[in-house]
Amino acid sequence: YLPFQVALNPARGFDLSSLRVLIVLFFLFWLAKNYKKIFETIREGVYLKNIQSAGLILFFVAAFLSLIGAENVFWGLRKIVFFMSVFPLYFLTLALVNNLEKIKKIILILVGGGAVFALVGLLQFLSVFVFGLEGVYNFWAWNVVPVFSGFNFGAMLLSYPSWLVNVSGETIMRAFSLFSDPHMFSFYVGMLAPLAAVYFNSYIFFFLMFVGLLLSFARGAYLAIIAAFLFMGVLFWFFAKNKKAAVALCSLILVFIIPITPISDRFYSSFDADEGSNSGRLEMWRQSGQTGLQYFWSGVGLGNYSSVVDSGFGYRNPITAHNLYLDIFSEIGFLGLFFWLFLLLGTIWQLFQKLKKSDNTKEKYIIIGLLGSLSYFLVHSFFETPVYNPSVLSLLMVILGISSVIINVKFKS
Repeated sequence: YLPFQVALNPARGFDLSSLRVLIVLFFLFWLAKNYKKIFETIREGVYLKNIQSAGLILFFVAAFLSLIGAENVFWGLRKIVFFMSVFPLYFLTLALVNNLEKIKKIILILVGGGAVFALVGLLQFLSVFVFGLEGVYNFWAWNVVPVFSGFNFGAMLLSYPSWLVNVSGETIMRAFSLFSDPHMFSFYVGMLAPLAAVYFNSYIFFFLMFVGLLLSFARGAYLAIIAAFLFMGVLFWFFAKNKKAAVALCSLILVFIIPITPISDRFYSSFDADEGSNSGRLEMWRQSGQTGLQYFWSGVGLGNYSSVVDSGFGYRNPITAHNLYLDIFSEIGFLGLFFWLFLLLGTIWQLFQKLKKSDNTKEKYIIIGLLGSLSYFLVHSFFETPVYNPSVLSLLMVILGISSVIINVKFKS
């Protein structure tokens, strides 16, 4: 359900992800059923003894404290409520997915759903050649986006569209499936592609997601998947003793390198500092970096960066740093950034240590897939701010939950 969730419109000017509602309801049901065991676990400090739980809790606390002195506390509280409705999915995963077979089933469900999601994006891209650009664009704008993104958020997106891209002088509609923009679409399938690559007999799933990522024409996704494949190739070669898988993954990078193709043209344009969107992004990075340095410890307040850029903006606006780390630094401050990096890098380090010690082949493959997913998220986050997309953040919570189980549980060979 993660990528297919529909948007609710409970009040005028207010969109609500049905996924968030389901997470909260499921979490409350789990709390009510297991409250004695949970309180005992909290009292013993178990959650603070692993990097994933501690990092997530400390990041949330830093985000909440950043609202002290914020110009618009209400905007920040809305973001806090958003986090409160998605972060519980990590704890649910940690509690319910407690053995290797359950982990394999969850991964299969995730990559299967991701493959169907990517297939929709592929059909969307191909439909332009049948029904024309204008027809497909209008159909998605008026019939699909309001259902899956909400009327208000959808209207904001249509005011600042990113659906079209100019490649080699030709305007192309990018693949973005049921999401609101190609960047978050590529984020979702890019995080799942490494898991599909290591899951046995899921090559079709992997192919669909990889092609979907290519057709998103998201340059940040291209750089991130290259980094993930290289990292996974090294891990397969040295730690899983699977040189064929290492060579196969690394050979896919040729898709981006071989010249005179729309994919490679788009990839090589990433390194042109004078290109319009690149120069604009560099300016955003400079501005958000300066804001972070000015409000070093606590930032300007969660959700308040856009008001620093232009006080005339309302809550729904497209202004971000286009870099998750600079967004966190400017809004939550250095401590928030430190806790976020502690969460991600600490998890990657612990998974790597577990990989070196593991003598279970299936476990090794799952660890390599998780490391690929997290490295993809880490790199792509240099170019986008994905944590406010409920599906992407939910997927990250599940991956962190599975990672925590893998790290802390000893499985039989």
